Amino acid sequence: MKVQFCNKKSDSGFIYVASCDKLYYELALISCQTLKDFYPDANATLFTHEQFLDKRAEIFDQVITEIPIHIRAKMWCMARTPYKKTLYNDCDSIIRHKDVNKIHDFLDGYDMFFGSQLTYTVYDYRWAFIDKDATIGVKYHGSLCGYRSSEFVLQFIQDWFDEYLKQRNSPWLYENYHSVWQQFDMFTLWKMTSGTFPEFDKYKNMRINIIPRRFNNTCVEISQEFEGKPVITQVDRLTIKKTQSLWKKISSERQNGPDFTKTKEITGSTYEFD
Repeated sequence: MKVQFCNKKSDSGFIYVASCDKLYYELALISCQTLKDFYPDANATLFTHEQFLDKRAEIFDQVITEIPIHIRAKMWCMARTPYKKTLYNDCDSIIRHKDVNKIHDFLDGYDMFFGSQLTYTVYDYRWAFIDKDATIGVKYHGSLCGYRSSEFVLQFIQDWFDEYLKQRNSPWLYENYHSVWQQFDMFTLWKMTSGTFPEFDKYKNMRINIIPRRFNNTCVEISQEFEGKPVITQVDRLTIKKTQSLWKKISSERQNGPDFTKTKEITGSTYEFD
């Protein structure tokens, strides 16, 4: 991996991943700015492609390039965090409250944490449940993830990515589960932590915390009551487009970068990127 620059070091930090589409780079810049607005001392790292970079990336304390071109490069990058305690956050998000500086505390006594299932992902009822009988609800969502950099956890995240590649590129063999889940890494996450599949027994006791909703919510839930003000909001594409001046600027910058979206994705082992 190639490190572009590193302004400071920290045991705790935030990472963003912008792969494939320069749109995510543009959104990461916005999200990181809101992070710095509410938490000036936050240490933030961007994983992206060198071809996307410009001077604006200096808002990040560290930029790491030479990452996989993949829609779920986030897991590969998460496994290579520079921090002992990490908060991965999707690029299409904004920080809205200073309590973001407390988010790493949710790792106390846990290996990882996630936000609970997000409303905008379940407009199709099948996505609210993993199984066809609608008995196994999706407990957490991958838009946000906190974790410790123990050997155990980092290997779990690497396995999460590699198992997802297999899931995407193998026949769907899970008769009791909707095939729509083949495209989602959340099914891989459930498969590895449910204790149902013997090949993942070493991870069935993974200590996973589900954090309060105010720390991971959506624009769709803007009128929902939280115990305290929203801290991190995941912003769906439609909401971004409604802000026409912002979307116009993002789209313009996006066109200035290379388009990797038609590049053939990796399907096998990913260690060659190390």
